[in-house]
Amino acid sequence: MRIACMRTVCRRFAGLLVVAGAVSTAWAQSGDKVSQYSNLNLAAFGAGSGNDCWGYVSPSGREYAIMGLNNQVAFVEITNPESPEIIEQIPHTSSTWGDIKVWGHYAYAVTEASSTGIQVIDMSDIDNGNVTLVKTIESPGRSHNVVLDTDNGFLYTVGSRNGTGTTMCFDLSDPANPVQVGANSMTENYIHDAQVMTWTSGDLAGRQLFFGCSESRGVDIYDMTDKNAPVLVNRVVYPNMNYCHQAWVSEDRRFLFVDDELDEGNLLVPTRSLMFNIEDPENAYFMGTFSTGLLAIDHNQYVSDGFAFQANYRSGLRIFDVSQMPSLPVEVGYYDTYPANNNRGYDGAWSCYPFFPSGNVIISDINRGLFVVDTTEATTRKRPANDYVVVKGQVMSGGLGDTEQNGGGSLDIGIGPNGNLDRSPVEVVFETAAYDESPLKLKVEARTRSNIYGYQQRLALYNWSLNQWETIDSRLISPVINDVVVSGTGSISRFVQPGTKIMKLRLRYEATTGVARGSLLVSVDQIQFQITR
Repeated sequence: MRIACMRTVCRRFAGLLVVAGAVSTAWAQSGDKVSQYSNLNLAAFGAGSGNDCWGYVSPSGREYAIMGLNNQVAFVEITNPESPEIIEQIPHTSSTWGDIKVWGHYAYAVTEASSTGIQVIDMSDIDNGNVTLVKTIESPGRSHNVVLDTDNGFLYTVGSRNGTGTTMCFDLSDPANPVQVGANSMTENYIHDAQVMTWTSGDLAGRQLFFGCSESRGVDIYDMTDKNAPVLVNRVVYPNMNYCHQAWVSEDRRFLFVDDELDEGNLLVPTRSLMFNIEDPENAYFMGTFSTGLLAIDHNQYVSDGFAFQANYRSGLRIFDVSQMPSLPVEVGYYDTYPANNNRGYDGAWSCYPFFPSGNVIISDINRGLFVVDTTEATTRKRPANDYVVVKGQVMSGGLGDTEQNGGGSLDIGIGPNGNLDRSPVEVVFETAAYDESPLKLKVEARTRSNIYGYQQRLALYNWSLNQWETIDSRLISPVINDVVVSGTGSISRFVQPGTKIMKLRLRYEATTGVARGSLLVSVDQIQFQITR
């Protein structure tokens, strides 16, 4: 045990020596609303090329990037995103293609190299620098990827090469010892990638649905509930199918986002991302496309908090807001890890992982290794109030529309001379809705003024956990314009109502001691919530 520990210490120290000369924080990449924390190049890993990536969060809350490389799977702590640290490297037979997924504290890694099998890797002691290869499942001998059914605890191989086998399934009841269930060929054809989940609505509610990318055949939707008798529910086609490569389902399970890896090159079109309506999987249909307008080939994409994070080879990480579907998705930011050009080609960003609690995103680059980036600016939604209630006082002029932006009118709320007996003569509550129940950051903007001096303005957010108002700012307000920008602290989820996702902001005005109170008129020119995923 002592020897093993010493090996780990030496290995980590040696890794740091390499990393010190291989971490970049100021490369020549370009970006918009996304900035780089750090970059570990291929030399840091002792590898020739990069491929897939995934992530893991230990029970302590420390965050780890899992980087796929041609000769290994590397485990990198990124809790401090500016100082990534290589913790362990698990070697495998050299392969351009490698992929990883995580279940509990186990990582499952595959490659397309013969005899790689499925590597089962234990990360339970990763905080102490220990990551262990537990076993290797020999069959299938090689796979393009692994897919997890996180609702039910099953692992599927896709792109399997087990004789005539296509897609295989393993029960993860004992995650250290996955057990194959069902046939060697659970799908009729080769499936390149997939996502699996328990459906929650309609005739297929309760069924384990497999959304598979089936090369030139389109999207194959299987019912995998009975592992011994999978059923092809539907095959969804789309115009100019070339190679249906990878897909991800929106969090509301209404839409499927797909990338076709060969359409840009064969059709000579700009990056083409595909959208499908899957509300009724048995009658799913193609909706249309959206694009960056660049020539780069799209490769992998994932949806988190209503944003699609795309790894588009030579144009790098591209982020689209897809929360307003079926309206066309809007690009909100990018970070280009391949600065040479945005042309068609198989270089640059292979994949990305946007599911860390910190909101940080990692990018795995074929040529340049692992990037850790800050997407805060790109993933901050500016939301005006969508409703308001005057608790005390009365509306003198204006309405909700006047609070959406600076200028162009205001919502005026007042109270008459009798109000001088009331120390809280004006109170108004504004509402908006967050996209999910656990945003990372919240900033509130208020642009207000009053007609007289001596009134205290208090901004409060409703704490749904405690069922009470929580003051976040208090200041004197005057007849000049008062701009207030204040951030919520701590866990922002306490300000989001579970289920409805409603957030409430209260503006309250109280006369200070000794002030002659009279007819008060409060003008609200802007109320805006800035909510970051």
